[in-house]
Amino acid sequence: MMPILPSLLLMLIVLAGAGYSHPSNDPASPGTTTEQSEQVGFLDDKAVHNEEHLKEHLKVEIDTSQPMTPQQMEFHYFRLHDLDNNTKLDGLEIMSALSHMSSMYDLSDAEKAGKSEQEVAQLQRKRSDQATKHYADIVDKVLREDDFDQDGYISYPEYVSARRRDFDQYQHQMAQQQMMQHQQMMEQQAMAAQQQQFQQFQQFQQQQQQAMQMQQFQQQQQYQRQQQKQQASPPQEAKAS
Repeated sequence: MMPILPSLLLMLIVLAGAGYSHPSNDPASPGTTTEQSEQVGFLDDKAVHNEEHLKEHLKVEIDTSQPMTPQQMEFHYFRLHDLDNNTKLDGLEIMSALSHMSSMYDLSDAEKAGKSEQEVAQLQRKRSDQATKHYADIVDKVLREDDFDQDGYISYPEYVSARRRDFDQYQHQMAQQQMMQHQQMMEQQAMAAQQQQFQQFQQFQQQQQQAMQMQQFQQQQQYQRQQQKQQASPPQEAKAS
């Protein structure tokens, strides 16, 4: 599995709802999907480059009839969550952006089935506590690892730098993974070649053994024929008399 990296990109993926799944049906197991949601977020930036999502929120501010470049989508995604328009994101703005995903707190029909209202309410509270802690941890991680000047905000340059860093790390990981896969393939091919050579050697040994057994059998037959011939011939002394 690919290692988890520090990332503002993670926060932005989560903001758009990519890679999130409900926590376990077991209310006693909080955080069971944290790694899954983070892993999905690191593999792509569909949230940031979700043009349809951005245009839906910015349709009164920009010309949505024109296609957006990746840089424009990146900028507008950041600006969409900069609630006080100071070109920075603080912890409250990040958490506020997370709150628009309120559906993530909802229980599925399967989770509600067979439970009383009190049990459903209790499970809902635990689900909300799990989700709140999960995203609070994400906010703390973003501010800790992507706030390069440690001023308590994520500025747009920091946001861009963090995304570039994570993209470079992702590319490096992909290159390493491809290299490992290539090495494994070469090792498998070498093992297959060795196995084939071993099988050929075994076949050669079997053929040699069969040839020796055939030669011994022929020698035995020849010896038996000679013995039979000698037994069939009368002794020389009997002929002379």
